[in-house]
Amino acid sequence: MLKFFTRIRILLWVLLLVGLGFLVSNQVQAKLAQDAANLRSLETLETVAYPVETETLTSSNWETWRSYYGQAKSAHTQNITTYEREIVKSVNVDVGSPVKAGQTLITLQVAARGAQVQSGKTAYEEAKLNYNRLKQLNAKGGISQSEVDSAYARMKSAEASMKSTQSSLQRTSLKASISGIVSARNVEPGEIAEAGAVLLSIVDPKSMEAELMVSKKDIMKINRGTEVEIYVDGKKHIGYVKRTSPEAQSGSGLYPVVVGLPENSGILPGTYVEGRFRVDTAQDVVIIPSNVVIYRGKTQSVYLADGNKAKLTAITTGDGREGRVVVTSGLKPGDKLITSGNRVLYDGAEIIRNVDLAGKNSVDDSNEG
Repeated sequence: MLKFFTRIRILLWVLLLVGLGFLVSNQVQAKLAQDAANLRSLETLETVAYPVETETLTSSNWETWRSYYGQAKSAHTQNITTYEREIVKSVNVDVGSPVKAGQTLITLQVAARGAQVQSGKTAYEEAKLNYNRLKQLNAKGGISQSEVDSAYARMKSAEASMKSTQSSLQRTSLKASISGIVSARNVEPGEIAEAGAVLLSIVDPKSMEAELMVSKKDIMKINRGTEVEIYVDGKKHIGYVKRTSPEAQSGSGLYPVVVGLPENSGILPGTYVEGRFRVDTAQDVVIIPSNVVIYRGKTQSVYLADGNKAKLTAITTGDGREGRVVVTSGLKPGDKLITSGNRVLYDGAEIIRNVDLAGKNSVDDSNEG
């Protein structure tokens, strides 16, 4: 009986071990199957092809433009002054008044000058009569030639004095020498106008120019007659270089360049303007969109399509504007630049080229060698 129970226990242990072995075997198989599935999943991920757009590079010409700034002013101006200290009788215009050349703007007091003119005229007439009388006496032998010459000199001196007082009288009417608009008025009737002081200022708004300050590196590339793009409040005007200064402005190191503005441009004196100069041109260069350039530290790179692979390529860039930049090294015409989808790429990634912008074709040429 004892042997019977012993056999039963042994049999139970055997069955238990067999069951445990079967369970362990199933778990191992399941783990292997899971690992195989994970491996297949990784292999699938590694072979993902990224859709991209490309542009076949070509060579073209490039112009380098530089912007400089300054203020507009009238090319023709006049400051109204008086030669002598005098009382202002009337001022006939105000700030903003249009004037024409020859128009009387200010009248000065003339009472004292009128008397001077009359006195000078009388003195001249007397000297002339005396000269004619002595000339006749000399012809009859009554007086010497030297007395006649002295009388002639006195007559000419009186004539010069008379003309001087007449000219002074004319200067009591201060006139405009140009047509334009009154930009400043610094005197009122009844005030004393000091000699040389600016009483009125006139500007001609039809003849405008701007003085721009240009750096040393560009001044030698700007010549008389060079076309200049002028921008005021986003509006473009075309001007031209009238003159340049060979000497830098003290304190700034910048060179004044005077640009003529188009007539009737509507640009007013004192307006701040931007002037864009074309300072250089380059022939047969590669130009790419600036937003495809990848910056990592001091290095620059882009992705090219090399068959069905993305190729990370180092480049150097030069001048750029309006979303485009010149490539000075690293690319050549015929390269297929990846312009869209490049932010998720890595060197050697599988790609599918959906669009080539140069050809305007929506085709899949990912297998092109």
